[in-house]
Amino acid sequence: MKRCVIDTNVLVTANKALFCDVNDDVLKYPKLLENCVSILQEIIKKHIFVVLDTDDEIIEEYKPYLDFSGQPGVGDMFFKWLHDNRYSFPDSERICLHKTADGYIEFPVELREMNVDPSDMKFFAVSYAHPSKPVILEATDAKWWHWTEVAMKCGIHVKFIDEEYIRDHIDCENN
Repeated sequence: MKRCVIDTNVLVTANKALFCDVNDDVLKYPKLLENCVSILQEIIKKHIFVVLDTDDEIIEEYKPYLDFSGQPGVGDMFFKWLHDNRYSFPDSERICLHKTADGYIEFPVELREMNVDPSDMKFFAVSYAHPSKPVILEATDAKWWHWTEVAMKCGIHVKFIDEEYIRDHIDCENN
């Protein structure tokens, strides 16, 4: 993997590795937590490009859930690193998105019928508009499972951090 797009829940889930809230279902999936932490660390260590949008819509989505100080969790640390280093990536790793009334021009037509959440459209649009169609990393949103087949037909690959977690939650997604 040379570049990727990262859904917000990957960073948020990495932060949960620090806490022991017994009511948090995510903690029942240690592989999910470990993989979120390790993939974020790997991105930094291996200098993998994180593809973002030029208007910082992805960064803005991250902000309410993460801490600019880079602490206490790995998700926070990654957010600070990404925020501080995003302009050191080549310009080609920042995609200009064009908003429309129902999403983005760059959002694949084939996915429009899939009822993709408006907040998720930017991740698909950024991947689709990038010449190399970088993989989108997804942690906990089981709705994405239903979108992946159509996304693949558009050249977009979604990598689930822990497919067991997603499969276990497909029936729960609308609750």
